[in-house]
Amino acid sequence: MPKLLPKSLPDLDKEHWKYSNVNAVLAKLELVDQKPLWEMTGAFEFMTVDQEDTIHLIIPKNRKVDKPIDLKLIGEDGKNLHTNVVIDVEEGANVKFVERQVGVGAYWKNISIALNIDANAQVGYYRLCEEDPFCVVTEFMTVNMERDARFNALVVNGCSGFGRNEFKVNLNGAGSEADLAGLALLRGKQHGDTTVCIDHIAPYCKSSQFFKTILEDQSRGVYQGKIHVYKDAQKTDGYQLSNNLLLSPLAEMDVKPELEIYADDVKCSHGTTTGELDETPMFYLRSRGLNEEDARHMLIEAFVGEVLDKVSDEQIRALFDDRVKLWLK
Repeated sequence: MPKLLPKSLPDLDKEHWKYSNVNAVLAKLELVDQKPLWEMTGAFEFMTVDQEDTIHLIIPKNRKVDKPIDLKLIGEDGKNLHTNVVIDVEEGANVKFVERQVGVGAYWKNISIALNIDANAQVGYYRLCEEDPFCVVTEFMTVNMERDARFNALVVNGCSGFGRNEFKVNLNGAGSEADLAGLALLRGKQHGDTTVCIDHIAPYCKSSQFFKTILEDQSRGVYQGKIHVYKDAQKTDGYQLSNNLLLSPLAEMDVKPELEIYADDVKCSHGTTTGELDETPMFYLRSRGLNEEDARHMLIEAFVGEVLDKVSDEQIRALFDDRVKLWLK
C-alpha cells in the first residue's frame, strides 16, 4: 500500500511534529460535522473495507516547522491501494507539506486526507503527481479550518492515466482563508478531473480557486468548482477561475463553476476560459527570430507561470518547474 518512506520521517526526538500509525485515529473523522466529500463518491467504501493503516501527523501548538514535511506515497504494480492520512495542525502552528505521488505499473491508488487546521494556524500543502500513465489515482481531501486559519494549496498533475483530485474545504471559523490552485498537464488519452467545494460557514472568510489545464492529443480535463455560502456567512469573499489551453482539436475540456449563496452581504465571482494558443503573440515571437517550437514553449511556460508563481518557497517552486519542463520536452 502507499507508504511514507522511512527517510521522510525524521527521528521523533529531533522533530517538532508527531507521527503515529493507528487505525483508532479514524474515529476522529466522526467529529466532522460535514460529510467528507469522498463519502458522496463511493470510493470511501474501499477505505473502510480495505484500510490497513492510518497515518496520523500532529503539529503541536505554536510550533513553526522550518523545513517542508515530505510525504511520499508509492503505488505498486497490480495492486489496489487504499490509505488514510489524518493531519492535526494545532493552534498557532505553521507548517508546509510536499506530497509526492509516485509509482510504476498499473494500479489504483486511493488516498484520503483529513486536514484539521486550528485557530491562527497556517498550512501550505503542495502536491506533485509523478505517476505511471497506466495507473488510476483518486485522492480526496477534507480541510476543516477554525478562526483566522490559513490554508494554501497547489497541485500539479501530469502523469496518471485517470486522475481525480477532490477538495472539500470547510471554513468553520470567522476570518479563515483558503487559497487553492492547480495545474493539470494532460496528453495521450489521459483524463484529469479536479473537483472543489468550499463551504463558507462562518462570516468574514475568504476563498480563492485558480486552476489551469493544458491538453494535448485526445486527453480530457474536468474542473468542477463550487462556492457554497451559508446564511450566517456574511462578508464572504469568494473567487473562482478556470483557464484552459487546448493544443489539439481532439482534446476536450469540461468546466462547471458554481455559486450557491444564502447570505446577502457577500462578494463572489467565477469565470472560465477555454481556447487555443493566441496567434498574435505567436506571430510576434516568430518575428523576433524564435522558431515555432520555442515560441510555443515560451507561451505555454507563461501560461503555467501564473499558477506556479503562487509558490514562494524556492525549493518547492524548483520541483514544480522541473516537472513542467519534463512534460514540455
